[in-house]
Amino acid sequence: MRFEVQARRLPAVLPVVLTLCAALSASSAGAQTVRQVSTDSLIYDLKNPDAGRRTDAARQLGTAKFVPSIPALLPLTEDPDAGVRRQVELALEEMNDIQTLPGFVQLSADSEADIRDRAVHALVNLHLPRQTGPTAALMKFGNLINPWTDEYADTVVEPDVPVEASVVTALRARLSDSQDGIRRAASRGLGILRGSAAIPELVQATTEDRDPEVRFEAVRALRKIGDPSVGDRLIPGLNLEDKVRNEVIITLGALRYRDAVPELTRVFENAKPSDHARLLALSALADIAAPDSRALFLGLKADKDVAIRTFANEGISRLSDATLLTMMSADRLTEKNARVQTAEAFGLLRLGRKEYLEELVRALEKAPTKDLAREYLVETQAVDRPALYASRPKSALGRAEFADVLGLMADKDALPALQELERDGDATVAKNAERAIRRITAAPRFD
Repeated sequence: MRFEVQARRLPAVLPVVLTLCAALSASSAGAQTVRQVSTDSLIYDLKNPDAGRRTDAARQLGTAKFVPSIPALLPLTEDPDAGVRRQVELALEEMNDIQTLPGFVQLSADSEADIRDRAVHALVNLHLPRQTGPTAALMKFGNLINPWTDEYADTVVEPDVPVEASVVTALRARLSDSQDGIRRAASRGLGILRGSAAIPELVQATTEDRDPEVRFEAVRALRKIGDPSVGDRLIPGLNLEDKVRNEVIITLGALRYRDAVPELTRVFENAKPSDHARLLALSALADIAAPDSRALFLGLKADKDVAIRTFANEGISRLSDATLLTMMSADRLTEKNARVQTAEAFGLLRLGRKEYLEELVRALEKAPTKDLAREYLVETQAVDRPALYASRPKSALGRAEFADVLGLMADKDALPALQELERDGDATVAKNAERAIRRITAAPRFD
């Protein structure tokens, strides 16, 4: 009965509804017309002889995030009025679109320091996760990050994000800027974008720049770029102030620069037990794992300090010395610390003890050991890779880490395993697998 009453009332109500819909439609169309007229008028005002009108137009277009206005805004990056250029820079930031890139390149050389500074930051940010532009697809893996904070100090651009040569050229030019802050930002930006063309300027900055923070950022940028040929130019940095010296130590280890072993050994032996540089130097030596470090590693493998013991065993592991297999097996049976055990498992796997592969995979699921397990599994030798690709951690956390590992290995043979993980019921696992696939299949970058 209730349905019948409503059905009878419908014809009476319908004309009113249709009238309201028509009114709303007309209102919407009118608003659209007003908006179009407004934006057209603002774009027209960008050419107004009055600087105030140009500034206000740029401000309003930026607030509206009106992307179609970008071509009209770009010429104003050379406006004679600094206030106009400043507002144009802010408007281009609001657009959040790759079309703005030429504008930021131009503004990065502006006569006003604050405009240059913001433009340098914007050039880098354009290549990082966001809603539009070349990195739009990355938004599904997380929110926009801030690479200028220490929390994201190791951020680098994804392999499938192209970096135009003009961007690297603009940042290289800023390494000679009069402002310390701009040189710092340019150095960090070149590392984030892996601008290998800037290696000569970055190497020069590591020793000649007057600002220690610029020297620090330049060294870190060289580590991210990853060209071992700069190693000999970095060794003198082991005599610089603590912060820069520590970054030099980390970089020499990451580059696996074998000629640095004597100096890194000197740093380790001369440092006090409480000096952080001592631990960093041993870690770098473990990364390089030169035969000359064998005696040092063996002498420290039972050290009472867990961190020292871990890196000593890591170094022994990378030596891959078959004569040490019996000793390593015995040590593994008596070791109680999980991190040291993980380093030992790494070595035993490299010497043919296949059962330790699954132990490293399980270590991905545990907070105390997942960082070590990631590092060691990325180095999985070719003979062990098929078994690795067939592995599956039980927990979603472990599978997410596992997907990241496969992506970092950059081995196309891992794609079938990643395609399976892409269908995982856990969203994080699936996203990490998708990102790993993109990393492996990315087109070559250029700068």
